[in-house]
Amino acid sequence: MPAPQRKSFAKRPANLPLALKPTEHLLLNAAAEISGSRIVMTSAGAAQAAAEVAHLHPESRVECYFPDTFLAQSAANRQGGMPNLFIYCETDFIPGPADSVALTLAAGADSELARDLMQSAHQMLSPDGRLFVSTDNPKDHWLHEQLKTLFEKVTNRGEEFGRLYIGSQPKPQKKQKDYTEWFAFRDNGRLIHVMSRPGVFSHRRLDIGARALIESLTVPDGPYAGEVVRDGFRVLDMGCGSGAVGFAAALRANDVRVHAVDSNIRAIACTKAGAERNGITNFTTELNGDGICGAKGVFDLVLANPPYFSNFAIAEIFVRASLRALKKGGRAHFVTKQPEWFIEQFEKYYDEVSVREIRGYFIVKGTHRGPYRERNRSSAD
Repeated sequence: MPAPQRKSFAKRPANLPLALKPTEHLLLNAAAEISGSRIVMTSAGAAQAAAEVAHLHPESRVECYFPDTFLAQSAANRQGGMPNLFIYCETDFIPGPADSVALTLAAGADSELARDLMQSAHQMLSPDGRLFVSTDNPKDHWLHEQLKTLFEKVTNRGEEFGRLYIGSQPKPQKKQKDYTEWFAFRDNGRLIHVMSRPGVFSHRRLDIGARALIESLTVPDGPYAGEVVRDGFRVLDMGCGSGAVGFAAALRANDVRVHAVDSNIRAIACTKAGAERNGITNFTTELNGDGICGAKGVFDLVLANPPYFSNFAIAEIFVRASLRALKKGGRAHFVTKQPEWFIEQFEKYYDEVSVREIRGYFIVKGTHRGPYRERNRSSAD
């Protein structure tokens, strides 16, 4: 998606602006050096550095990649109609040679994702190309060592709030490593296969929270004792990740139709591959980051494992989406380690709210009382 035009940045002050992440700031300061016919970048913000590079090098094609559709669309909306700036949400960089690649890699991020991105960048670079890597860890050594295996020369620029590395003279690499992983788990005696990639939640393993959510599909007592998923059910798997929860739900009964939604494009690709390998045909996927997912008022069950960051802002989106998606009498199961906020929200909108602890996680459940009128999207109230 091409991004619309913006004004150029003024010279940055010495102190880091609060609204700009360190990794983005480091690339922005190096914008004049990030040059060439084709420039490929990632962003830790709203493509501010990519926009500055495009402004300084109007003859270049600048591509900025996001794994998350919400972030990609937000960046495209912000950056305005620059004809040489293109913002993408893709599983991987579009193939083809590049003169410069610039990556933002935060401290503590997935090391396999970092290796995956650096390997892809190295593979794309022209013989005279350069790789720029920024990190918000001023004491970093790990990235530096990784880059020295890929380049003859690595320049190291230390800042108070991070480091910028510039790799030049790419070394030949004999073999590219595939970081895709297939793993399996059992549910109700059935072996279920899952594909994962770096950058997808819980890469290489079944998350314990996801396992708890799957186990919540069997209720030991009370009015909903037995199997939660019934023949012919329509199930919405929100924040599906690699698709494990949705696969288990689809295989719990006959003619179950599952719609799996995630904002991460790699997650959707993994989920599609997993559904095919498990032979699940009544299974659809949707790349979506705005919380309006699937048809309105048609689902019998919503299963959700909301992320913990953003101070419950994303959790609010999940709650609103569940209310919109469920039919009257439909059930929602949310898994969390912090149940208090979810209990408060469920008691506003759901009947028969209950909490069950499984494997150290809490499953917050409720029955949709319907009808739900969508309100101001800034709040679940």
